[in-house]
Amino acid sequence: MLDKITPGSKINVKIVKQPTNAAASKTLVRVLAKDPVVYAEHARQDKIRKKNYSPSRRGGRLYGGRVVKQHPVKGVLGEAGTVTATLSVLRDLGSVQRFVEVSQA
Repeated sequence: MLDKITPGSKINVKIVKQPTNAAASKTLVRVLAKDPVVYAEHARQDKIRKKNYSPSRRGGRLYGGRVVKQHPVKGVLGEAGTVTATLSVLRDLGSVQRFVEVSQA
């Protein structure tokens, strides 16, 4: 299916099998994070983290006050997203094709 997709088109990516190694999970998170909805959520959380950043001086340096990043995409079974099929995305999907189902959007 990946050979029929042209670069620049929109594709739907859905995880249909649980990734068996950490590298595959990271690749799927990287691909699904390019979804505009996930990107907007990341930008919203980034704005909140910057607003709530309140460090104090300790030993002459800024210390503490950082909010831990919450990842909207985990790379687990059932997650889906719509991304633009760039060459790097197609290459990444080729390496994890046994875990995903790809279709035209």
